[in-house]
Amino acid sequence: EKHTKERKLVTMMITNDSGRRRFLSRFLLGMVFLSVFHLYPKQSLNRASALTLSTAQAEDQLPVTGAPVTGELTMFAAASLTEPFTEIGKRVELSHPGLKVVYNFGGSQALRTQLEQGAQADVFASADAVQMEQAKKSNVVQGESPVFVKNKLVAIVPKENKANVTTFCDLGKPGLKLDLANVNVPVGNYSRQAFSKANAACGPDFEQRALKNLVSEEENVKQVVTKVQLGEVDAGIVYISDVTPKVSASVSAVAIPDAANQIATYPIAVTKEVRNRAAARVFIGFVLSAEGQAILKAHSFLPLKE
Repeated sequence: EKHTKERKLVTMMITNDSGRRRFLSRFLLGMVFLSVFHLYPKQSLNRASALTLSTAQAEDQLPVTGAPVTGELTMFAAASLTEPFTEIGKRVELSHPGLKVVYNFGGSQALRTQLEQGAQADVFASADAVQMEQAKKSNVVQGESPVFVKNKLVAIVPKENKANVTTFCDLGKPGLKLDLANVNVPVGNYSRQAFSKANAACGPDFEQRALKNLVSEEENVKQVVTKVQLGEVDAGIVYISDVTPKVSASVSAVAIPDAANQIATYPIAVTKEVRNRAAARVFIGFVLSAEGQAILKAHSFLPLKE
């Protein structure tokens, strides 16, 4: 009867992945402990006990295979990621019933500042490395921050194009009303770099002439898109991914030459105060997966392998 109870106990412990792992690890650990104690009963007792404690602690920190990922996941993400991340979030929710993804989209610099001021989030996705590095310095993110996608710039004008902007160099025309994101916003910084690099093609004073036309500065790239859509300005600079089919109905794109264009890189990281670490890992893993990269590409982003 005693042996029967023991067999039932063992069977219960190994009926699932978690039980099997815990059973095997503790069994092997027990064998090591007994071997060490048998050879060095006095000298090694304390050392073996410490080994047992540290291994058990490490085991408790391991994710349980097959454990459901539920609860709420809060994403702080650059405004330009609105469309693809919304779609990715729906895919992740479908794969994990009981999980809800909540978003805060905005300028990367504004999101970083919110984190520094105590705002709660699980994941931070920035539109450039500068904001991510500052987030690391202020200790609001942790661990690795892999680049998960890239982007490029494009100039946009209202459909009526009253200022007759047909080339990037036309942004230096006298009297043109130009809108950009402010210099602290990644796309605003990239835009100014593009002006500087275009001096050779558009004239040595092109950067100065273009910035003289600046009539408004925005807190994120979506606000630039809106200003151009409404015809409040003659032109703006945004990401290629921002010119969605819906936006294309009211604006036209003006290409920025490769020699002047900037490749935006997007890093992603878990926050320091993460509350749903399992869901954060799932979301980041999906973004880096082939399926996640395909969704980003469908929204005109540049996948890592391209």
